[in-house]
Amino acid sequence: MTTRAPFPGQLEQSFARVNQLQAELQRKERAIGRKAQVLAKGLAGLMEPGAHLYRIGVGLHAFDADGAVCLAAAYLEPDGDAYRYRYAVLCGGEAAKRALRTAVLDPSDCDEPGSGRRIALATYADYDDFVYRLPKFIADVTRRLEDRIQHTEGVDLQIRTARRQLSAAKRSPPRVGS
Repeated sequence: MTTRAPFPGQLEQSFARVNQLQAELQRKERAIGRKAQVLAKGLAGLMEPGAHLYRIGVGLHAFDADGAVCLAAAYLEPDGDAYRYRYAVLCGGEAAKRALRTAVLDPSDCDEPGSGRRIALATYADYDDFVYRLPKFIADVTRRLEDRIQHTEGVDLQIRTARRQLSAAKRSPPRVGS
């Protein structure tokens, strides 16, 4: 098999093309990250601080940071013979990263609060994981909201019934004797 020697400048052109493609890929990943942050913020707006969702190997924690609900994804990663959580802040930036150190999260799926928590801002891979699971997370949040509405309607019905009973008791003449 014979190989051709590269013509003058061919290697430089190839490296330039690779650099150009890498820059384009990084630009697109940053744009996707910004769009995913908007989605995460929208989902956070539907969740309560302390709420937790879990789907396909990723936990999603809602927590408060400076009065705003933020989201962090939690991943279990091998650490020797055990596993350790890693948190990726999906929305809220540095303020959320600081708040997550001490945030109270679902104890069944998190590390204890403190400096031992491994926390970082989300990477492209974290956003990709989040977007992949987003339809399932939204379905979970929707189901919870529907359950809360149904419960609220039940309580409202009980209140109306109690009001009718009180009103009827006020209108009925007092019992004499006994």
